[in-house]
Amino acid sequence: MNVFLLLLFSLVSMAVAAVDVEVTNGIFSEVLNEKTKITVKLPLSYTNNKNKTYPVFYVLDDGINTELVDSMNRHLHSSNGANEHIVIGVNTTNRLRDFAPRVNMDPRGPVGEGGGADRFLDYIETELMPHINKAYRTNNHNVVAGHSIAGLFVVHAFHSRPNLFQAHLAFSPAVWWGARETATAAQQSVIKGVSVGSFLYFNIGTESGEMREVYDNLTQTILRNRSSDLILYLDVFDNESHDFTMAAGLYNALKGLYKYQQDKGM
Repeated sequence: MNVFLLLLFSLVSMAVAAVDVEVTNGIFSEVLNEKTKITVKLPLSYTNNKNKTYPVFYVLDDGINTELVDSMNRHLHSSNGANEHIVIGVNTTNRLRDFAPRVNMDPRGPVGEGGGADRFLDYIETELMPHINKAYRTNNHNVVAGHSIAGLFVVHAFHSRPNLFQAHLAFSPAVWWGARETATAAQQSVIKGVSVGSFLYFNIGTESGEMREVYDNLTQTILRNRSSDLILYLDVFDNESHDFTMAAGLYNALKGLYKYQQDKGM
């Protein structure tokens, strides 16, 4: 592990110690027909500042990813480098089913898996978000972040429901999945000139072959054809493996997000 990642995990460890409010909760989803679990992390100012509203950060694959995002955001906020967010850790009982938009039939991958991303988006849009907005003081600015297959879900949300989230963070998104339908659909959406007015962050590490080829084609198409109101950040980490790209890129993603939010007057 390089010096940057050692420093990152050191900062995260210090920030975690500062967490003063943490709630683990869940709702029964009629859309998914199952009990769902979420983790809610409230900003340090939430209890004392009763009139303040907050943007919401939805982190896919709850657990260490939620801790990483929440603690890094807290650390940056303490140095005037990020806005406070309500951070929601989103759990799933089957991540391939819920995050992949299409069923994979490519023998190089898990055949027959996936296909439930639209249903999971329905759950987020019609059940989870209303629940969070009712229970907490939110300001209608929603961020979604995911890594790998969850990053693919972020790309799918970006093109299929462009107004659901105001910022999208996709770390090493698995755009190779299936017949590359998600990457193709995202490219077509941007080429058609769909104006989304949002923030989009992508990164990739040492992934090569078809994964890198599809990723490069997607990001370059977005870069060349995006609308003027789409803010795009791209990172390449040539010395970091797939497993570390979320940790490696989170600092840049949050700094870019903060600038975007400042420009929006937040």
